[in-house]
Amino acid sequence: MKFRTIFTLFNVVILTSFAFVFLMPLFVLGAGSSLDFWKENWYLAGFFLLLVVGLNSFFLANRKVFVLVEREDWGELSAYLVKAMFGPARSRPWRIRSGRVRLLINAYLLQSDAEGIARLESELAAKRPDLLRRNALLFGVTRILRGRADEAESFLKGYLDGKGVESPDWLGFDYGFCLVMQQRAVEAIPYLEGALGSPDAVLRALAAYLLGSIGAASAATDEARARALGKAEAERERLRKRFDARRWAKEVERAKGEVHIVILSKLVDDAGRWLLETGSTK
Repeated sequence: MKFRTIFTLFNVVILTSFAFVFLMPLFVLGAGSSLDFWKENWYLAGFFLLLVVGLNSFFLANRKVFVLVEREDWGELSAYLVKAMFGPARSRPWRIRSGRVRLLINAYLLQSDAEGIARLESELAAKRPDLLRRNALLFGVTRILRGRADEAESFLKGYLDGKGVESPDWLGFDYGFCLVMQQRAVEAIPYLEGALGSPDAVLRALAAYLLGSIGAASAATDEARARALGKAEAERERLRKRFDARRWAKEVERAKGEVHIVILSKLVDDAGRWLLETGSTK
């Protein structure tokens, strides 16, 4: 849906709602009583006014971004966001916002611009380390996307405490996945097991799938192998009680709104087939 259409519909809905609320006392109480009502409840009108002004101001202030996203002009969007956050006239740290950072990373990924992501990471490390920490998952998975599991492991390790990090459960899983990619699956088992406690069903399916396959196969003892298989199968059964094929497809589609999950699309698809197939992991 085009930006102008969304903007217009938003104003129509808000103004229609305001007209309904404003006129309702007139029809229910009559002209004289409705005037008294609004004298006592003037703050309701003030609230609607602030809502309209505030949200319209937000749309207009970000009009350039919405238009560029609508056009899928990722190069121009990247240049605009860099200038907005790091340009000479806009060098104040408060202009570097998490939403802008996420959008810029996505724009760079769509252009396969690894150098741009590296520059952004360097800028955040110098000016807004809190936002680097907050978005550590995205910077880690971009390394995975480039096949640099060792670099991703080293980077993500510094954020495993989860403090100030978005999606710490996913970050822990991705750290374990980096170990799997480096043929160090035994070391990854604790991180895969830890992800089984996440509220995110897609993450739990991924963790159980890897735990019951690569994790179990690499276990040092028969007891450790049996424990890994048991945990994986128990998690699969829990998820199978909640999801059939149709519901699982919808859950995955919803999850793929996040770029860090899109990067793992093949693994997500493999885990989905494992989840829904008949038979056992044993």
